[in-house]
Amino acid sequence: MYKLLLVTNRQAVCDAFAAVAWENMGFKVPRMVADGEAALASLKAYHADAIAISLPAEEDVELYRILMEQYPDLPVMEAPDKRGEVENRTLELRKLLIRLNADISNDSYTLSEQMMVVRHEYFRAMMDRRIPSGKDVERMLRLVRSKMDPKRPCVVAELKMPDSSDFLRGRWHYGPERLEMALRNIFGVEVAGLRILSCVLPGERILLLGCPMLHHETEAADNSMTGVIASHVQDCIDHVDEYLGIDLSIASMRILPALTAMASDKTI
Repeated sequence: MYKLLLVTNRQAVCDAFAAVAWENMGFKVPRMVADGEAALASLKAYHADAIAISLPAEEDVELYRILMEQYPDLPVMEAPDKRGEVENRTLELRKLLIRLNADISNDSYTLSEQMMVVRHEYFRAMMDRRIPSGKDVERMLRLVRSKMDPKRPCVVAELKMPDSSDFLRGRWHYGPERLEMALRNIFGVEVAGLRILSCVLPGERILLLGCPMLHHETEAADNSMTGVIASHVQDCIDHVDEYLGIDLSIASMRILPALTAMASDKTI
């Protein structure tokens, strides 16, 4: 059974978690602590598959900052104060933990590598506008331990494929999955406090995201941020042309008020 650490000083949250039939959900009864210091001590002394947090804002930010440094692959779950919501979040967590611990390949993958694969799947769903709300975006990014800050302005760029809309079914015969992997290796980078990612969506759309990272100061204002990303993208486009023989170009680039604007209930 999975082991969960609950960190909260709110009695309503403790009561909601105490009301859950944990064994029926594949978990041991959570270990409970009241603050970040006790949480870090518990993580050093006892194994935890995930951590659920409900703390005042400043304490939450500080604990999460330390978790990013010391436990970057430990899933962080929202800790609601109603039993039904706790059960929903736990089912979401269990699905992630099953995926992280699945033996689906002859190759040996570390937890960090498994988390990276799952994180990119969530990222692709977000870029495809399949995440229902901004709150869901924030919760999702925490759960999969993304470095991206969902509340700060970010840049989305779309790249144009060459020749025609059936390029992936024609000259690039390896398919969108192989192309996406190649582009991730070329475009993916952390620069000037920004995390830059790429994905290939249905309809042969190639999107790039440049987002400030948590607990990092960007070295550029909004307008300069687009310049940093545009310069990086153009350099990568040259590499794509040289190594893959694909002549990409920037079709559009725009600044969003926050990553949460990518939710399906938002108009952008």
